[in-house]
Amino acid sequence: MSQGTSPAKTSPETAATYAAVDLGSNSFHMLVARREHGELRIIDRIKEMVRLGGGLDREGVLDADTQQRALSCLARFGQRLRGLPADNIRAVGTQTFRRLRNANAFLLVAETGLGASIDIIGGREEARLIYLGVSQGVSGHEDRRLVIDIGGGSTEFVIGQGVDPIEMESVQFGCVSLTRRFFGDGRISARRWTRAVEAVLTELQELQTRYRTTGWQTAIGSSGTVLAVAEICRQLGWTERDIDAASVGRLRERLLQAGRCEDVNLPGLSERRQPVLAGGVVMLQACFEAFGLQQLRASPFALREGLLHDMLGRLENRDPREATIAAFRARYGVDAAQADRVRSTALEAFDQLADRFELTPVHRRFLAWGAELHEVGLCVSHSHYERHSGYLVGQSDMAGFTTQEQCFVAALVQYHRRPVPRDYGRALPSRLHGPLRMTLFCLRFSWVLCRTRDTSAIPEFRLNFNEDDIEAEFAASWRNAHPLTIADLESETRQLRAIGLNFSPDVPGITA
Repeated sequence: MSQGTSPAKTSPETAATYAAVDLGSNSFHMLVARREHGELRIIDRIKEMVRLGGGLDREGVLDADTQQRALSCLARFGQRLRGLPADNIRAVGTQTFRRLRNANAFLLVAETGLGASIDIIGGREEARLIYLGVSQGVSGHEDRRLVIDIGGGSTEFVIGQGVDPIEMESVQFGCVSLTRRFFGDGRISARRWTRAVEAVLTELQELQTRYRTTGWQTAIGSSGTVLAVAEICRQLGWTERDIDAASVGRLRERLLQAGRCEDVNLPGLSERRQPVLAGGVVMLQACFEAFGLQQLRASPFALREGLLHDMLGRLENRDPREATIAAFRARYGVDAAQADRVRSTALEAFDQLADRFELTPVHRRFLAWGAELHEVGLCVSHSHYERHSGYLVGQSDMAGFTTQEQCFVAALVQYHRRPVPRDYGRALPSRLHGPLRMTLFCLRFSWVLCRTRDTSAIPEFRLNFNEDDIEAEFAASWRNAHPLTIADLESETRQLRAIGLNFSPDVPGITA
């Protein structure tokens, strides 16, 4: 969720330059592209093997050496990003970031080094973006394809057609995590290998049935393990381009013969990939067995390319999050007229406060979505429906949303009425606490004004402010005719103190 604003003076060349940063469990990648004649042309690629997942213990704590390696890499990336508009940068953390015990504390330092906000994405959102990226390098849109992306901490599986995913899933096995779990001391044996493959096959048992039923015509692999194996097989003369089942079996035998990870010596294998190759090949073998694959095409495109194209879609009003919100409203039977009333009133309040509280169009959009979804919990129960709304928004798969974005909207809908706990923003990084507080005020204020579900009863209002003091002005004639609404607004003064706002709801000032 980008928080900054573009520099006052941006050259046309810089304004047309975009960057995607993929902070994976094994490698950090940065892709810089320039938009020319309606297309993206890659002008810079930077990759560093950070092995973030290798420094994470079972409790989700990252060791000091890995932290320093990651932060040093981000500082170097930050130098390359310097000067780009904030809206032209998208940085995401994947599986290891999802497992960090105190992710927000690490993000605070990491974002400072990078000079850009970092969003954590869920497994299925990662799968969607990977599929979008891989699809950019596939000609034709008719064939249904299976995409398998073996990362450091997780592997994503997508079946799709054209640029549209049909099935998406993520499992918590990758080249780093499998190597640590089954070959942690560096020794590779047939017994360990069999146990590793069986563990993955067990995880894929339900998935393989569903995916085989859906079916596909082409299987494509992406990311480091697949590209490394494809190059090894090519240099050994086993295949010309793609990976086949026989080559995976031959590569397994070579690794068993080596006996130790550090003794694996194969043409085309880099020193950086060597320590985690065993886990990657285990995952590859399990995928071939589970899905009955005979051949896997290797794609150079992956998450970072998907990030670039998704970012352009957001900037050009082709935002998948809009479709997600519309689907939510339809699925849970939201009262469209009431959602629209609350949204328009909340946005009017937002527009009056935005400049003073440094709120951006990003925050405005999230407020609008919170207003549209604030009543989804009514499908469960009217009693404390806001809790149900918060749960549904917070726990559902929401295509296009990062973890922080989803938490932001979930907090808005969960706390749009009734008392607000002091730790209402605990799931979000500190940079979002201020925007959440002010958008929450706008939604609560709007909800009170729209509570009668009567558009004609919504008043004109003016919001004045002084630091954390907000005063609402209404026409005297409206105040006199709506004592219940005024009483509700006065009750809000007590609730809003919990989030550090002093609210005065009954200040005369608008002429009737």
